[in-house]
Amino acid sequence: MKLPKRIIDANVILRFLLEDDEEKFQRSKEFFRKLEFGEDDALLTEIVFAEVVWVLQKVYNIPRKEISPIFLKLLNYNGLKTVFGKEIFSESLKLYAVHTVDIQDIFLSVLTRMKGSKIISFDKADFKKLKADFSEP
Repeated sequence: MKLPKRIIDANVILRFLLEDDEEKFQRSKEFFRKLEFGEDDALLTEIVFAEVVWVLQKVYNIPRKEISPIFLKLLNYNGLKTVFGKEIFSESLKLYAVHTVDIQDIFLSVLTRMKGSKIISFDKADFKKLKADFSEP
């Protein structure tokens, strides 16, 4: 797959989801409308994904169970592209809604499961919760 030439920053997604700045919300709304119908495309990176999830939970106190469906809807937009595939993001969001593990660790767990690889980490507790294939260095 050829990747889009543009990459979405977290603040654009946050303004769209939170509607807390009317002018920026309207501009981001039009941008996401084009993404939804495939009239435009842009890349969602893993780091921006993690940042948006973190900000929604930690700064705006939005519960995990509410973040997951909000982001899952965005992943269905035709013009929104990812490097590893949207399935990894959607599976990560589903696990995020029911586990108390950071989104970064969940994403790694899902990625390694889908790609048949192994996590190298000292973080035993969280990866055990996720039943991830991991080992220490």
